[in-house]
Amino acid sequence: MWISRTPLRASFLGGGTGYPSYFHSNPGAVLGGTIDKYVYIQALPMSPIAEQKFRVTYRTTESVDRIEDIRHPVIRESLRSYDWTSPLNIATMSDLPGSTGLGSSSAFTVGFINLLHRMRGTELTRYELARQAIYMEQDILKENVGVQDQIHAAFGGLARYEFAGDTFTIEPLRLATNRLSFLNASLLLVYTGEQRSASVVLENQEKRNKSGANESYLREMYEMTRVGASILEADGDDRAAIVRFAELLDHGWKLKRMLGTAVSNTTIDKLYLHGKELGAWGGKLLGAGGGGFVLFLADPEVHGVFIERFGAERVIPVSLTNGGSTVSNIL
Repeated sequence: MWISRTPLRASFLGGGTGYPSYFHSNPGAVLGGTIDKYVYIQALPMSPIAEQKFRVTYRTTESVDRIEDIRHPVIRESLRSYDWTSPLNIATMSDLPGSTGLGSSSAFTVGFINLLHRMRGTELTRYELARQAIYMEQDILKENVGVQDQIHAAFGGLARYEFAGDTFTIEPLRLATNRLSFLNASLLLVYTGEQRSASVVLENQEKRNKSGANESYLREMYEMTRVGASILEADGDDRAAIVRFAELLDHGWKLKRMLGTAVSNTTIDKLYLHGKELGAWGGKLLGAGGGGFVLFLADPEVHGVFIERFGAERVIPVSLTNGGSTVSNIL
């Protein structure tokens, strides 16, 4: 049995600039990192005499003989694109639910492409893996997605990614151990209770981007990725640095809310306000908007207050991780 493990991600700054409609004509950048929550995909090669050639288990179970009959779009198109012919039993799992702003869809795409290649004895470079996942989602599936999620999932770690035209560059952040430990201890997610499709949320934002209505907001969000990286890497008091970084996220969230009508709603605004009242230094809604998880940075001593207010089932402590998608073979 083969298993891929691909990290989810938390985007801190610049997320609105990570879409081709913007960075093909303007510089874009995001600052974010992969977290210790994962998407898992299991693949078990089956005997040629299996009753049905392909079995796929996710929210539902599919058993079919032809690839074109598979309803799961990423699995169907990946098997078709890579000329897969052998019988296969595929099952998917995730530490956290999808459509919640953590890049799970792209993590799945990266993980599945990685899995298929490793099963054939090929190890793609991180760059190739990201590029093939981007091509799958944007060109084959025609999804309205950016590029940061695929890059996060393939490369892993805390970094600033710069986008220009058809190229991207990676600037890994250099944090001292104590600074990174304090940042990790400060992070927590609070679930809004709502899931959403990023493509639907982005429709209005894309129209505003093309009309130029978001130009000043996006330009400032781009510049904030440099400021955020400088704050995290600078010498000095760790607590003061993380508080400044959280306050920058707070400002970035205010800008992000201006990008489109579907980015936030009353439920999200109230949750964020409550988090600030409980002592959070700052934070933001993760993902395109409309639901999912709100990320807060707060003193570890007040995390228990968040659990009391929102419930233990909705509050998720997370930490940043270094690695991207991996594949293992369990004999």
